[in-house]
Amino acid sequence: MDGIAALRAWIFVTAVWAAAQAFAQAPVEERQAAKDDTGTVQRRIDFARQALERAEAKVRDAETEHNEAKLRFDEARKRFDATARNLDRARAESARAREHFEAQSSELERRRGGNGG
Repeated sequence: MDGIAALRAWIFVTAVWAAAQAFAQAPVEERQAAKDDTGTVQRRIDFARQALERAEAKVRDAETEHNEAKLRFDEARKRFDATARNLDRARAESARAREHFEAQSSELERRRGGNGG
């Protein structure tokens, strides 16, 4: 689960970074202290709303990407677990086959030794 926590932290940092970039790209006049007239305030509100909408869209995109990655991770984890079980079974079968082979080889050697060579 550490991977999921790291992915969530990365998504959060990316969203914060994207919001900061959106704010930094605002025209200089929008960042300067504005007069208190209604038009200026309305423009600031519109800009803030647009920045919020962009940030929320990025959050939705990041959530979608995260959910897709989690699905792929879960599927990969299931495949990993299945292949690990298959590997264990194959190793056990190999060990049994080796024991059988060695027993048969010993039996043959014993019989050859008993017959004088």
